[in-house]
Amino acid sequence: MTNVIPTRRLVVLAWVAVALALIAGFARELRAPLFALDLVIVVAAATDALLVRARRFEVERHVAPIFSVGRVNPIAIHLRNVSSRTIRGTVTDDPVEDATTTGLPAAFELAPHAGCTVRYEVTPTRRGPRALRGVAVRYDAPLGFVARQERFELPASVDVYPDVHAARSLEMLRRQGRQDARLGSMRVRGGDTEFERLRPYQRGDEIRHVDWRSSARRDDLTVRQFQAESNQNVVFALDVGRSMRGESGGLTSIDHALNAALLAADVALRGGDKAGLMTFDDAPRAFLRPTGGRTGARKLTRAVYALEAGMAATDYRAAMAFLQSQVRARSLLVVFTNLLDPRGAKELASSMRSLLPRHLPLCVLMRDTDVEALATEGVRGEVDLYVRAAAAETLAWRDGLVRQLERGGVLVLDANPGDVTPNLVKKYLEIKARRLL
Repeated sequence: MTNVIPTRRLVVLAWVAVALALIAGFARELRAPLFALDLVIVVAAATDALLVRARRFEVERHVAPIFSVGRVNPIAIHLRNVSSRTIRGTVTDDPVEDATTTGLPAAFELAPHAGCTVRYEVTPTRRGPRALRGVAVRYDAPLGFVARQERFELPASVDVYPDVHAARSLEMLRRQGRQDARLGSMRVRGGDTEFERLRPYQRGDEIRHVDWRSSARRDDLTVRQFQAESNQNVVFALDVGRSMRGESGGLTSIDHALNAALLAADVALRGGDKAGLMTFDDAPRAFLRPTGGRTGARKLTRAVYALEAGMAATDYRAAMAFLQSQVRARSLLVVFTNLLDPRGAKELASSMRSLLPRHLPLCVLMRDTDVEALATEGVRGEVDLYVRAAAAETLAWRDGLVRQLERGGVLVLDANPGDVTPNLVKKYLEIKARRLL
């Protein structure tokens, strides 16, 4: 599709003609110059339109079939000038739904029969299928009175998945000095008491693992490191109720939970364990039995591809009862949820304790950074005082829940949404290192 659009130069001349026409109503001697000006404008615009009547470009779009939510995803548009003159203009692409775009419209200058590649970036804010439609190229005619816009329909579809590049977060663990977080150290060849290697003592290591003979020989504390037991189950239970619809850092709570679950599952699968998935709100919604290897990773990714949180209230008792009925072998059960009221907190606490002692439950709670900000802001009036008191009360019963869960033997990970992914991986590695499972 092609459109001819007036440029600023033509608009300015048109306004000059209008002003001259108003004056010519009182000064008849200006009518001849007015008609001459009108004729010049019409002839120039028509000449420009004729000069750009033929297509000048060939356009292709290069895009990956899979995007990651919350990540910058590049798209390239290749332009080729098929005309015999140099062309300057701009190119833009139709917007992608539920995404922010940077780098468009992009300016270009192409010599005759030359080509160039324009790149821009898309950051999706929600998962699911997305459609790409047309590309528009706009450039001025030789005389500059009109511009031509050529539109190229380039339909394409991409799938927005959870953050498939999140494995880079493992670098954070290495920078924090956790050398045991290397995937290589998660190799499993035997039982949980099979010796793997000697390494320097780290704070938190058990004294019974100190190798005193090697320590005396090296004049430094040395401990024996054992390989973790493999073929164990890790099941990620995701709350998809209304408490997970909140946003932090441009992503919903369910997206933060999915990113953390997929990365932790990747580490578990590489270490020889099996990973499964369950989703629930007011009732159990889906269940994927623990599976190992690459098959397990693919199944998990496909299962959460278009998962969204709904408006239903969460029933923790029904979800945990269903989970126990489906998972018989002792497993690490990682439950992702958020809390909205004290009643739900009590139900969560009792439901998590019911998983003991058969399973090892880990409750992942994501802090509400907005509520924490309200509790720490300065008071500027009576209304602010009440708001701050309400926020402080919310944080108090939430902290009480964490202590209650920990006293009952439930592991708890309480972190800001953006810190859940690396902290969950560290927690999993710690559980394996301490052989709690």
